[in-house]
Amino acid sequence: GLAFTERLLSELRRQPGVLFSGIAVNIPFSGKNGKSAATVVGHVLRPGESPRGNYSYGVTGDYFQAMGFELVEGRFLTSADSRRAQRVCVVDKDFARYYWPHVSALGQRLFQGSSAGPEADSFTVVGVVGSIKQAGLTDDSAQGAVYYPYIYRPDSNIFVALRGGVRAQALGRTLESSVRRIDPELAVNDVQTMDERISQSLITRRSPALLAGAFSAIALLLTAIGTYGVLSYAVSQRTREIGVRMALGAQPEHIRAQFLSIASRLFLCGAAAGFVGGWLASKGMQTVLFRVSGFNMAVFSGAAGVLAVICFAACWLPARRAARVSPVQALAAD
Repeated sequence: GLAFTERLLSELRRQPGVLFSGIAVNIPFSGKNGKSAATVVGHVLRPGESPRGNYSYGVTGDYFQAMGFELVEGRFLTSADSRRAQRVCVVDKDFARYYWPHVSALGQRLFQGSSAGPEADSFTVVGVVGSIKQAGLTDDSAQGAVYYPYIYRPDSNIFVALRGGVRAQALGRTLESSVRRIDPELAVNDVQTMDERISQSLITRRSPALLAGAFSAIALLLTAIGTYGVLSYAVSQRTREIGVRMALGAQPEHIRAQFLSIASRLFLCGAAAGFVGGWLASKGMQTVLFRVSGFNMAVFSGAAGVLAVICFAACWLPARRAARVSPVQALAAD
């Protein structure tokens, strides 16, 4: 309840290394949805339009400072807002932009839920904070968020947000010891940094990228083996021709140049086909990328450069062997 959250925050503020501490019923990247409706005073639904769902949080303490929110307008919520008679709330920029695109959100009123209630139950907007990713880095729904004082949106499970000047592991131990001093029976779990939560949310996005990287490495290896095999076969098939040319005065560097020219043509044809295939593949990969263009000329040029090195390195040994063929042995070969 509220008494426990206030006591815990008071305990945490006294701990060395803790700069800001706050509590919320949910946090971004927690895996919980946390959406609900809010009814904005003065906003009329169009015929057939359903109430818009938005992210909804109950917060107390220095939650916004602990999470690093940007204050756009007005003020943050504090622990004192759970004790005030007037109901207040904070919204994010996406919410404010949708409902009040041409006026300030400060002073506007809304109700929790999908319908309006008595005037005394309305919440007055006292602050606008920056919009953040809620469910995942690729979540572009921009549905907005409303932050209420904890007393108006309590929950049996709470999240404690800490920001400090010490290592994250030390803050975790501080939290556990503070909770035990208040109530040894309470469980503290799911202690993670926000970076860890973000990394976990990207697992499903990173798996296809890692798989694509593995197949790319295999393709690169097959390219080198295939190029070497093709040129080695070409040398063996043209042994007598090489012998005749060298008997007629061809120099070893001419022979090497001939096979390097073959490698160049193979590379140019392969690079052109790969460029087209890579461009098409980048369109498909766009869905698993976050703020990264699927088509990047620097990446394509780098890949072409790597393949060029692989290609010419793979053809060097066959070309070198061809240049060292003895005319007598070549002409005597069946």
